[in-house]
Amino acid sequence: MTGGGDLRGVFEFRKADDGNDGFGGVIPGAGPVTTIFTTSGRIDVRSGDEMVLNNLPRGVSTVEIIVRQQPATKAVNTTWSIREKRSGRSYNVKMMKPDQKGAFITFTAEGGTP
Repeated sequence: MTGGGDLRGVFEFRKADDGNDGFGGVIPGAGPVTTIFTTSGRIDVRSGDEMVLNNLPRGVSTVEIIVRQQPATKAVNTTWSIREKRSGRSYNVKMMKPDQKGAFITFTAEGGTP
């Protein structure tokens, strides 16, 4: 059970802006990454794994980030990333799950991916 006193971490919720293709067209999600909002939360490391990409091993960790549910969190989807402000680590959002009371929302995210 998560309580308000457990939310000691600071997290930036980030989204890639639309980019320009150089010919006047717009490419969704190809622009620079911008921080949309910052909130406090808690991070729990769930599992770690190793994948091989181009014959190089890469570590992948699955985490759960728990924050208070607020109007800004309703816009978050799997194209967003979450950055832990103190350590600088970034995680790609994979799944969102609100709790039954509607007070908190849990983001399952993956870090260490290229």
